[in-house]
Amino acid sequence: MKFKKMTPVTTEHFHFDVNEEEKVKNEVNVSLRQVYHQPEGQEADEGKDGKYFQLAVIFDVAPAPGEFSVSGLITQIVQFVDYFGDGTDLNPADYQLVSRPLVEEIETLIYQLTQVIFDEPLNITFKSNFDQLKR
Repeated sequence: MKFKKMTPVTTEHFHFDVNEEEKVKNEVNVSLRQVYHQPEGQEADEGKDGKYFQLAVIFDVAPAPGEFSVSGLITQIVQFVDYFGDGTDLNPADYQLVSRPLVEEIETLIYQLTQVIFDEPLNITFKSNFDQLKR
């Protein structure tokens, strides 16, 4: 499925904590919500070429060995070209493709932050489990 990025990837919230006790967690969740897109200074687009959706990745992560935790919200608005459904029938590969830039933003933020704080960057890559989605 083809999609257009209508807004840049946006970090809405990002929080960092040093953990008093080491703990490991990996909660990265993607949500999809239909929206109407209205670029600044333009008329609202009714979506005649496909529906608009806001992707949101909510995360709460403490990479091994669990010295620190990060949490936050990353968003982006996309248009699925020639798609007029409600998003519930998207296949796992489409979810993964459209959400990957948001997940990469989390990976980049963690890399940059650990470079500054610990003087050594942590390079992590999140793996998707979209193939385990329940319909």
